[in-house]
Amino acid sequence: MEDKILYIKPKETVEKIESYNVPLFEPLDCEYKLDSNENIYGPSQKVIEYLKNLNIKDICHYPFYGETVNSFAKFYNVNNNEILLTNGADEAISVVFNTYLTSKDAVLTVSPTFSMPRIYSQIIGANFIQIPYKEKWNFPLDDFLDELKTNEHIKIVHLTTPNNPTGDIISKEIMNTILNNSSDKLVVIDETYANYCNTSYIELINDYKNVVIIKSMSKDFALAGLRLGVIFTCKENIINLKKVISPYSVNMLAAKAASCALSDVEYFKEVRNNIDSAKNDLYNYLKNQGFKPYKSYANFILCDFGSKADFVYQKLKNSKILVKKFENSPLKNHLRITIPNNLGNNIIKEQIKPKPVIVFDMDGVLIDVSNSYKTAIKQTYKYFTKLELSDEEIILAKNTGKLNNDWDLSEYLILKAGINIEKAKIIEKFQQIYWDKGNGVINNETLIIDPVILEELSKKYHIALFTGRPKVEAYHSLSHFKIEKYFDYKITMDDLPPDKQKPDILGLTKIYNSVMFKDKLYYIGDSVADIICAKKFNQKYNYILTSIGVNTYNNEDVLNSYGADIIIKNTNEIIECLNDVIESRF
Repeated sequence: MEDKILYIKPKETVEKIESYNVPLFEPLDCEYKLDSNENIYGPSQKVIEYLKNLNIKDICHYPFYGETVNSFAKFYNVNNNEILLTNGADEAISVVFNTYLTSKDAVLTVSPTFSMPRIYSQIIGANFIQIPYKEKWNFPLDDFLDELKTNEHIKIVHLTTPNNPTGDIISKEIMNTILNNSSDKLVVIDETYANYCNTSYIELINDYKNVVIIKSMSKDFALAGLRLGVIFTCKENIINLKKVISPYSVNMLAAKAASCALSDVEYFKEVRNNIDSAKNDLYNYLKNQGFKPYKSYANFILCDFGSKADFVYQKLKNSKILVKKFENSPLKNHLRITIPNNLGNNIIKEQIKPKPVIVFDMDGVLIDVSNSYKTAIKQTYKYFTKLELSDEEIILAKNTGKLNNDWDLSEYLILKAGINIEKAKIIEKFQQIYWDKGNGVINNETLIIDPVILEELSKKYHIALFTGRPKVEAYHSLSHFKIEKYFDYKITMDDLPPDKQKPDILGLTKIYNSVMFKDKLYYIGDSVADIICAKKFNQKYNYILTSIGVNTYNNEDVLNSYGADIIIKNTNEIIECLNDVIESRF
């Protein structure tokens, strides 16, 4: 009988939680990684020199921590026996929670805040209580105290100041109030970002044996890749924490690099001043552009970009700048931007400033679909009618302006042939021919527009896409032809309700409201539905849009009859066309 190896489930508290996943590889085409609050200025040159001159003993022997502990004691003016080195601030939180928490206990904090305390609590099985901010971002003291006074299970009060991702600090008045109501709790204060502001509570360990301070060398001293955190608390707590932490969890390279970094105070002050200057500059720019940045005491800015959040995120990503995007309330439409240097600031400002907007349709405008969509239409038609279909019949159907996509067009033509087939079956057959999980005739398509033209346009305009294709198919082709990076905002079939597809103006309206618009909007399409959509939009929005029809199907007269402002033979004429339009305005 064959042995069966069973999957062994973890304990229940672990099975129920979601892990904190980290990328395995450095992001490609990223010049400014501003999504994790690392210090992009890098560490002190003293750190670099040490790493360049590593000693064999630094690697082959277990580490000795005395020199590093002495460095921290001197820098923060504490005693050696009040310090415990950890493998990053994450391990510091884990060790503290595992030392003091049981499944019967609870942790009290605010929301939103750093996620790892929640995960460590859940692993233990402790209740993790989050008091939401009522006002962005003022500490919700009254609600916090109500929970603190009434919940007897609270064992740890976890506070982060400055807080991530909000950037606010807890004032001394609020901190004292919390401490006065927490004499039987462990108060853990995460000061990962405290060296960027003038508020630290490390002196509290002299007066309160229930206070634990956690710091990191990642954000301020730029040692994120080496992983070093530190716990400051009374000597009695340190003794107990040492019972839980793994021996030698901090490697010698991180320990010695920390000593080097702490010895170069002037370098850190210079970096902090540069970050403060760049932060003020970026804050003022974002505010002047009508966004809502929040005052930050850390090395990042949290900003509410409203309806333009997706555009700003994608625009920066296309420009090789990676920032942190939040999807869920209360941070939906918020981006967190690690403060770059002045050059990075200027790039950010240039990329998201208001510009004229060009909106491209996809099929027949960017991509030749004569051997893909047309083929799928013809084969779908033949499958159900046993008849051949001509290009002319397809073009005539498109020119009605009433068909949202090629599923509708196929259904229309099949009905016209006197065959009544359930639309779902038509779509299923069409997709089997066209898409086939990325293996269909979609791969017969060719690119119409020269990518050099898109590159040139991207310097003067924001570029958007408005297509009736399903998202997966649109993104497949953009990726296949390596032109996705040029589109700052995209609207596909999946982004609109079925009754709001072209020629309804909802798609254009979304683009208009979501992109940093200035002066003029240009919409380039090849179908009657595109031109009707543009005309409807202009009637509502005071004629700010210029409709440019592409004569893909030799239907110039039809496009003109529906009100196209300009007709071009091929999309590659677009730069010359736009130059003529601009010149005619002056």
